[in-house]
Formats: sequence, structure tokens, C-alpha cells
Amino acid sequence: MIVATVNTKGGVTKTTTTIYLANEYRLRNPDARIVIADLDKQGSASEWADLATDNGQPLPFEVQVSNVKRLPRLAADLNPGDALFIDAPPSDSSLIQAAIDVANFVIIPSRPAGMDTARVWETLRALEDDQLYAVLIVFARLGTNLLRDTKTAFDSENISRFDTLVTLKEKYPQEYGFRPTPDTTYSDVLAEMMEAMQ
Repeated sequence: MIVATVNTKGGVTKTTTTIYLANEYRLRNPDARIVIADLDKQGSASEWADLATDNGQPLPFEVQVSNVKRLPRLAADLNPGDALFIDAPPSDSSLIQAAIDVANFVIIPSRPAGMDTARVWETLRALEDDQLYAVLIVFARLGTNLLRDTKTAFDSENISRFDTLVTLKEKYPQEYGFRPTPDTTYSDVLAEMMEAMQ
């Protein structure tokens, strides 16, 4: 399984989504090889892994700095049941495309806000017609007009999206640099994604 988390906009929880999904996959698959490919020059996933090790809570999967040349090899080295999660940068179109090209599933995180949702359409243009993908609405405030309007905008254009919403939680920024605790929201995201890939 190869999952790319992409968006041409920064600050939409690509790294958080990647780390939490890898952690939830580990909880379900204790013997699988799980690798995160950190394509972002900011190195947030790599820094998270280093800090977690320094804090005595090493992440239960590999985090490797990667690039356009190395990514296909990481993908080719997977055995059945293994997983590669790709944390793509926001502003490098060649890296975003490389991540999409090797992925079985593409996750596009987006805040329910005008600028963020506009970047979803820009990101979608990089996908092939048969590419499995879904938009993941993050920083959601339940019961707000903004959330309702965002969901309506995606649905009216037949944009695939997760039913699961990632709401504002203090735990996500608090767990940066530590092994994530089990999370029902990202567990549900993983379940939706795996069902879509069957």
C-alpha cells in the first residue's frame, strides 16, 4: 500500500496526517514494514521522528528523507502488507507529481476555507482520471456554516472526500515529537481508505 498526502498549499496537516495514519496502520499490522518518505525540504516528518527518539518514544516505523529518484525504489521494495506513506511538500510540483505517480491512494487534506479549498482543485489537476483519492477536511468546526458550505462545494462537484472529519484537537500539536497515541479519527480515515482500495 502506498499513500501520498499532497496539497499545493502548506499548513494543512500533511505531516500530521501522514504520521497518524502510519501509526494507526502499525496498530493494525504489527509485523508489517512501514516507511514514511519525507519529501518536504522542511523535514517535518524527519524532525518529528528525531524528536520522538530523543524523547524516548521512537516512532514504530521508519522515516526516510527521500527525493524523486529514490521514491520509486522505496515503492518497489515493499512486500505485500507493507506500507509506504509519502509526506509531500506544498510547493514543488515535481515532487508532488512523483508522489502521486507511485501512490495507490492520494489524500488531499484541506481546511474548510476559501484559499485552502481553491488549492484542492489545483492539486486535483495532477491526478490521473483513474487515481483513487479523497479530500480530508481538517481543522473542522462542527456545526458551522463554513464546514457545511465546504462539504456542499466538494459534493456538488463530485469531489471524493472522506466522511470522517478531522476536528480541531489540542492533542495533535501536543504530540509533535512523540509517538502518537491511538486516535479514533485517523483510525476511521484509514478504514475508509482501505475500504476504497478493495
